[in-house]
Amino acid sequence: MIYLEVKLPDIPGSLIELIRPVSLHGGNIYGVLHHHDKKVKNMIPVDIWFELSEELIQISLENIKKDLIEKNIQITKISVGSKNKILTFILTGHVFDTDITDTIKRLDAKNIKVLELHAKFTEVDEISSVIMKVEFPEVMTKIELVNEIEKICEEKKLFLIRS
Repeated sequence: MIYLEVKLPDIPGSLIELIRPVSLHGGNIYGVLHHHDKKVKNMIPVDIWFELSEELIQISLENIKKDLIEKNIQITKISVGSKNKILTFILTGHVFDTDITDTIKRLDAKNIKVLELHAKFTEVDEISSVIMKVEFPEVMTKIELVNEIEKICEEKKLFLIRS
């Protein structure tokens, strides 16, 4: 897994300028996270997680970096070969009323990154469900991860469904 952190201008089309070189050079994108709440001087931090085939990783990554630099996209961090683990789970209850952004930030503070979030709801005051796919560090056990999620669920009166 490759983790890339960049700063993009807050203008239409800038996200596609980040994604295009990753795709063009064989990247399989797992997640993109836009940090609009951290915008500074019209620049938004963006995290992207993707994989490249092992035999082409070095050349593909160099080509991606070259293309991004040519597009004036600021690369702030690159991590290759992260040995993180992934878990998918469902939260049900008043997920949005209890502030889904807060839940994501609390997981992030524990180095648990939300890669995907899919939501299903009908009305704001109705019960909703979200499917979350998270990446967590190799040093953290699945039990420790579940304990962190369960703490949040207990406080917010959410129900956790996991495998």
